[in-house]
Amino acid sequence: MYLIYDERVLMLVKDVMNRKVITVSKNENLSQLVAKFRKHNFHTLPVINESKKILGVISAEDIMKVFLPHNPALEKLLKSTHLYDTEEEDILEMDLPEGLGTTVKVSDIMNNNVVTIEDSKTIADVRKQMKLHNVQRVPVTRDKELVGFITLFDIIIALFKERNII
Repeated sequence: MYLIYDERVLMLVKDVMNRKVITVSKNENLSQLVAKFRKHNFHTLPVINESKKILGVISAEDIMKVFLPHNPALEKLLKSTHLYDTEEEDILEMDLPEGLGTTVKVSDIMNNNVVTIEDSKTIADVRKQMKLHNVQRVPVTRDKELVGFITLFDIIIALFKERNII
């Protein structure tokens, strides 16, 4: 569905968003979280409660923060895996120290300040929010319930398709 505005057709978030969203709960532990990141290869996952309300988001950067500042055991582990010279995805490939994977919960490291957008808004609206908050991924809601996820890449692809570039 598109909105007509000043004779221009505006794409809506609900037409561009990804409806198939992998989520996590705040009670999942670091091992479970890393397993989801490995399996699905996403950069950011929304954290929801039982009624699909968004509590926060968690990203690969949030996982990296678990390792900083380094205690001596983690420092040795990081040096042994050359993590100082590698990309963030490599952290998802390393074995977690035994206690760390089960004691750290998503709620301990998730970002509670979440930018969301209603599915009835336009892609211009979501792009403004992305710029304003310096994010490239936004959970999409309807009546505060998670219904999708939209990324800057989704918007670019939709615009290319609309202009018959791809």
